[in-house]
Amino acid sequence: MNSIIDQFNYDFNAKYNGTLDELQDRVKILNGLEVGVRYKFSNVGFELNWNSLSDKSDAYGALASGARIQSKWYTSLTQYALGVENYFGNFGYGASIGYRTVRVKTAIEGVQRKKSDVLTESGFTSKFYLLYEIPGEIVSLAIKPYIEVPLKDTNISSFNQRLYNQVDKSYISPQPIYERFMLYGISVILYNGPQ
Repeated sequence: MNSIIDQFNYDFNAKYNGTLDELQDRVKILNGLEVGVRYKFSNVGFELNWNSLSDKSDAYGALASGARIQSKWYTSLTQYALGVENYFGNFGYGASIGYRTVRVKTAIEGVQRKKSDVLTESGFTSKFYLLYEIPGEIVSLAIKPYIEVPLKDTNISSFNQRLYNQVDKSYISPQPIYERFMLYGISVILYNGPQ
């Protein structure tokens, strides 16, 4: 996805003779919310959760004709997952299998707070993580560095088509363009209830 954004920023100036006051931002940092339940006994835990990560990207500029371009894009990844964890004192590791939906939307020009769907595609993922838990009587804190690997790539040709159609209505996107959407990061989790 970022390679398409980089190429668009380059083409806007070089191919379409436009000037971007603000380059289309790359999708870099996704942040969001995770909610779930965990059942833990002895040194094994089972977890069922839902999470949603998102990022926003903007671009502003003008074409050689004087036409202004204002572009707002919203990327979100929503997932349901089932995982198993193993603990050694406060440390542990785990793995989960999930079903993730990738969505890309864009703001509708001239209408506030309305977005148009550009891309919606789902598939299975696997997630592997380490964890460190600081236990408490009622609430415990866990820090989980993770890597999440999709089991299938996402076709993002429709994103490429809509991005370029802002400046060139005759543009036809190559088919297919695949994106891996492999993620790595850190989850900070509060476990509520008897520990």
